[in-house]
Amino acid sequence: MLSKTRLTKYSVVISALIAGIFFLSVGQVPSKVTSDSKSDSTASDKVNIPVPKALPADNSNENASTVQVNADISKDKSQVVAVKSELNNYVLKVIHSYEGRKYPYLLNSDYSHYNGVTENIIYKGSLIAKANPDGSKSSHCVGLTYEVFFKAMEERNKEAGIAPDNFNNMTINNMNDFMLTWYNAKGTPKSTGDQLAGAISKYGLGSQINRLEDAKAGDFIDFSRTKSGHAAVFINWLKNDNGDIVGFRYWSTQESTNGIAYKEEYFSDNPQGTFKGTVNRNQLYIGRVGPIANYKSF
Repeated sequence: MLSKTRLTKYSVVISALIAGIFFLSVGQVPSKVTSDSKSDSTASDKVNIPVPKALPADNSNENASTVQVNADISKDKSQVVAVKSELNNYVLKVIHSYEGRKYPYLLNSDYSHYNGVTENIIYKGSLIAKANPDGSKSSHCVGLTYEVFFKAMEERNKEAGIAPDNFNNMTINNMNDFMLTWYNAKGTPKSTGDQLAGAISKYGLGSQINRLEDAKAGDFIDFSRTKSGHAAVFINWLKNDNGDIVGFRYWSTQESTNGIAYKEEYFSDNPQGTFKGTVNRNQLYIGRVGPIANYKSF
């Protein structure tokens, strides 16, 4: 039998063990802690101190200001890019917007009511080109290319922070003349500038591209065949195995495709038995609208 003294000692040990197990199970420590434990407890108290209500508001304002500054910087960069960019990418973006819808081809002489565009073109509040009043969204080649040019110019102006209807400070009268020139409706030869490339150059918006190799997707082209002419958006050259340019791919509206579509054509001077076509290589006019920063006075 255990002595009373030894029984008391065992009782103390057992009580200590039970207390330790209890503290471990509830995640607490005995009240007697080291100085390091006090330091940890103090640090924990500091973390849990409620943040004053004013601080979140101040931080939110700072965050909002930062976001606004970043947005302004991003907007400024976009405007700089737009001002320094040629129109080509905007042209390609616009032609994609016609996909998935029906736009029939129509060429007639009802000029007082229809100018070959799918929708009315308005510049500085004035109606410049009229869509077919029957609502068919029909178009012809010079009308459609002019419409694409106009929409691309508006889109670039918006990104550049310029009024959408300000094309190098052209007046309404200037725009009317520009359109007639684009349409080859001035009654003068194309070689003298009475075509879309001539209109672009005349009003300081860009230039005529003279070397075929310099053409890029999104340029505007006017070309003559053996018995007809056409206007389109240039996509790429077609070449033979030797790398010679024998034709080109373009986007426009034409009777042969019953409206808007991509198409390929070949030059008439290609060697017999190869990629023979009807396009006169010497009557191909390529126009490119340059950066806003490079506009010239007229």
